[in-house]
Amino acid sequence: MAASDPFNFPQQDLHRHGGLVLDAIERMRSSGQLILGEGVTRFEEAFAAWLVLERTPPAVVGVANGTDALELALRGCGIGPGDRVVMPAHTAYATTAAVLRVGAVPLFADIAATGHGIALDHVRQLLQEAGPRPRALIAVHLYGEACDLTELKALCDEHGLDLIEDCAQACGTLYRGEPVGSWGRFAAFSFYPTKNLAAFGDGGALVVNRPGDVEAARRSRFYGWDGRRQAVQFGVNSRLDELQAWVLLGKLDHLRSQIADRRQVAHWYRERLQHLAGRGVVLPADGPDWEHSYHLYVIQVPSDQRDWLLEQGRSKGLPLAVHYPLACHQQPHVNERFGPQAGLPRTEERLGRILSLPLHPYLDERQIDEVCTSFLALVARVAGGAELAAAAGAS
Repeated sequence: MAASDPFNFPQQDLHRHGGLVLDAIERMRSSGQLILGEGVTRFEEAFAAWLVLERTPPAVVGVANGTDALELALRGCGIGPGDRVVMPAHTAYATTAAVLRVGAVPLFADIAATGHGIALDHVRQLLQEAGPRPRALIAVHLYGEACDLTELKALCDEHGLDLIEDCAQACGTLYRGEPVGSWGRFAAFSFYPTKNLAAFGDGGALVVNRPGDVEAARRSRFYGWDGRRQAVQFGVNSRLDELQAWVLLGKLDHLRSQIADRRQVAHWYRERLQHLAGRGVVLPADGPDWEHSYHLYVIQVPSDQRDWLLEQGRSKGLPLAVHYPLACHQQPHVNERFGPQAGLPRTEERLGRILSLPLHPYLDERQIDEVCTSFLALVARVAGGAELAAAAGAS
């Protein structure tokens, strides 16, 4: 993809923040600190403060990527071989990969009837079934939405489960007025270059919400070493490097305004596509207790039209995508390990309907007009789409 492509967020982001990268390199050259230096410490403190408004900030542990953050969260909860972990099947596979890396068994739950959060009714059903008691639940805030954290926290407390928040796609999502990430025992963030807070490469953060877990969490990213460099616990090599930390620290100053810009782009989409709602198309929106951060703009279209829209749109240069074509319980490796799993009807139905339209904070209204004009033209052409075409014409 060409560097001038306006829909390529990492390229556009680097173009606007390239100076931060050069500043970060100069800081490292001047200080000689390359690993776990001042940059990491300052970013950890600043991100922790960013995550709360009125409460005491949690501890933040910078790690190499979001998947490592999830793995270390699971290990921090004492999850190991054979333990069962409740998680949604509809998420990026990285969530499942982290569970498998600690030797645990994913117990897949369906998604809610609206939105893409884990379904409370199915979680309750899973907790009543025979078999070993699950040890933890991962709440995935997918696409920039938020799960029902109040109910999930109460359910986990009732059944003795540790709650872990997967915030990889939800940096800036607000639940009851505050950013997600402080409700679980741990939370995991990703700073992959496509994310709302994007590194110049890879990076992640483990958020620790219980003071008694902090020291063990910090040791876990660095071989399990204590201050004398003696291994006193299990640990890995997963450290956020200084370059990424300085870049992220600089970008953190712009994050709230960029989330506002993402929400503005979503507003433009809603203005132009709202007449499709109720006629087989569902547009993303805020929930009753939360505000969307729009990491992705994922709509739902009729299942018999989705693949045609995707193929035709791409052939005409419209950057459409599907996040994700397979649910985690449908992945070949998972089926080989645990056998096929049925009973996730909402997840499987939704997979055939989801379609991502381009969204990032640097898109302007004219560009969204062009995307919507092209998309509505496809809708008008799609086989069996007469009703949708009429709705498009009404706009």
